[in-house]
Amino acid sequence: MKKALDQNNKMVDIIESQATNTYFCPVCRKELIRNFGAIKQFYSHEKNVDATDCEIKMKLIIKEDKTIFHQSESNVLSTEFYNKQFDDVEVEMSDYMSEEGYFLTKEQKDIIFSKEDRVKVSALAGSSKTTTLYYYAKSRQHKKILYIVYNRSMKEEAMLTFGKLRNVSVMTLHGLAYSFCGKYYRDKLTLNYGTVDIIKDLKLDWNKDMELAVKVNEMMKCFMLSDAEDFEDLEIFKDDNMRTNILSCSHRLWELKKIYKNTVKIEHDFYLKCFQQSKTDLSNKYDIIMNDEMQDSSYMMFDIIKNANTTGLIVVGDYLQAIYSFRNSVNIMPMFEAKEYKLTTSFRISNNMAHVCNLLVSDFIGDDIKMKGFNSKQTIVDRIDKSKPYVCLCRTNAYIFSEIADALYEDKNKRLFFEGGYQSYNFNNLKDCLFYSQGHQTKNKIFSKFKDYPTMKTFAERTDDIELLSLIRMVEKYGSSIVTIVDGIKNNAVTDKKKADIIFSTCHRAKGMTYSLPVYMSGDHLDVENLYKKKYITPQEELSDKDKENLEKDISEELHIIYVSITRPSGKIEVSDSIKRYLLMRYNHMGHELHNIINNANIINEEEE
Repeated sequence: MKKALDQNNKMVDIIESQATNTYFCPVCRKELIRNFGAIKQFYSHEKNVDATDCEIKMKLIIKEDKTIFHQSESNVLSTEFYNKQFDDVEVEMSDYMSEEGYFLTKEQKDIIFSKEDRVKVSALAGSSKTTTLYYYAKSRQHKKILYIVYNRSMKEEAMLTFGKLRNVSVMTLHGLAYSFCGKYYRDKLTLNYGTVDIIKDLKLDWNKDMELAVKVNEMMKCFMLSDAEDFEDLEIFKDDNMRTNILSCSHRLWELKKIYKNTVKIEHDFYLKCFQQSKTDLSNKYDIIMNDEMQDSSYMMFDIIKNANTTGLIVVGDYLQAIYSFRNSVNIMPMFEAKEYKLTTSFRISNNMAHVCNLLVSDFIGDDIKMKGFNSKQTIVDRIDKSKPYVCLCRTNAYIFSEIADALYEDKNKRLFFEGGYQSYNFNNLKDCLFYSQGHQTKNKIFSKFKDYPTMKTFAERTDDIELLSLIRMVEKYGSSIVTIVDGIKNNAVTDKKKADIIFSTCHRAKGMTYSLPVYMSGDHLDVENLYKKKYITPQEELSDKDKENLEKDISEELHIIYVSITRPSGKIEVSDSIKRYLLMRYNHMGHELHNIINNANIINEEEE
């Protein structure tokens, strides 16, 4: 790593470090070694210390410097990836014309006029699945259709299209569940319910029962997103010697939550689970259910659809956009027995970006998706012009805060828009966390549950609470400047996206979006350059046991996050330096491999002659 903390808790770049001082890892706080070679200078852990997590979590704390590419490297990127011609890629069009006067693809027409009652569609990013579903529904106006979408923003977007059809009702799954049973709990709803609340509601001992409360919290979350009938049916904590207590507390808490009028709060997933348990038959209201985003669904969703008992069903998904496993989401597409169709042409991106997607998926997942790009106006550029409005996509909220700090340092009057709303990014929590760390009392419910800041920090480290750890690390990095930055964010935040100089979003919130503005992609994602090197270039005997273990890990979701990010723009995009370095490494490696193949072929020919 390039930066570390000195004995005064100040972040110091390796170039500015001194041999007489001691430096510590900002994540694990272990003492680091200064490596000052002629070519590379960096901090490192002791050889027997696994620093993989530290390297990843450092991206929550600080951004890496931009890579300066040589002219020859820029030329390769431009020729081979940004502006390459694809004369051999063709899209088969149909004779079916849209309301706007353009022809749909043959793949779309096959789905629209499919004869099967049950259909599933594998649709790549930007492949006009909404348009396809619209004409599917329009061609069946005598049928009552329920269209279930993933979230509220997707519902609002879908209403712009499907609002023209009287036979279609558009709802989120939570909206459907709320209409049946969630409305009765509206006074008990909360967005923040966790371990500390469980300790209070079940009257547990703060010191003795902390582990029990953490595990009850995990079991509750798992249960609410499962199709299990009871807690005993869950595999989680199956062999845990605390299982009896975990189950007992989970049952007690569930019964408390079910009471309409008490102080025990409920999450939105609670009434969703209640709806699933009711096994509601929807066949008297709807003939067909259309369901999108099935790659980020749940066994509970599958159970709800199964019990809905409608004659018709069309499910759509793209497994490459499955990015919500932290909410126990699963891809349930394979569970449906139905005729499968595919949408492989993206109308959002170009063939160049489709080519990059094909390479990433092939190299790191092993699938040949044969993605095609229809939008010739979408381009990959070396650098976007940040003096004009643009979109900034980040993996984490912490990285967004860093990007904002840089932007406001350049121009304190930049107007900022946040996908999902400014309030949802909880920047004020950073401010409150800073004051709390300085010994001040706070009314913020995240912190007021704790005796003091050290107690909260200990709790965060013991339970690996990512939200609290991120706040703590931001406080340790930015210190008192947080106040100025957060006030700047609040003063500069706008609610009209069209008036913004910068649109900020996490990769997760950007899912389903299309951006015509230039897109800047941050680098806080999977290090594809390093992964490619270890997977394809470094000899196996030179890899450490830890490297080999990491190569066996399932990194598919982190790859999916990159795929989601690079398929958002319909205009310009500046991909991260990590992706650029990966493309260059791949080009050089494949060129070297081709050179060896040609040389070997020539040697064989000479020997035969």
